[in-house]
Amino acid sequence: MGDWNILLETTDDGNIIATVLEVSNLQISETTKQGEVAKVKQLLRERLAKAEIVKVSLVDESSKSENPLMKFAGIFQDDADFADIILEIQMEREVD
Repeated sequence: MGDWNILLETTDDGNIIATVLEVSNLQISETTKQGEVAKVKQLLRERLAKAEIVKVSLVDESSKSENPLMKFAGIFQDDADFADIILEIQMEREVD
C-alpha cells in the first residue's frame, strides 16, 4: 500500500508519539524514533492484513444530472452585440 505519513511528536518527558496520519487511531509511544517507525510499520502490516478499502459513492448514478451551468453554454453564439463586446474587452487587455 505504498507510502504512509507518520507524525512523530516528542513529549515533554522525552517519549515520542507516532501517529499514522492516514489512520488516525493508529498511534503508539516509544523512546526512540527508530523504535517508533519500526513498530508503526509492523502495526500497519498487521492491520492491513485483516482489512480492505472499499470506495463508495453517495450519489446514485441515475440521479446524476448535467452541470446546471451548461444550459447557458453558447447562448451568445450568434449575438453580434456580444461579439463586439468581446472584441472591445480583448482590445482593452492588449493595451494594458
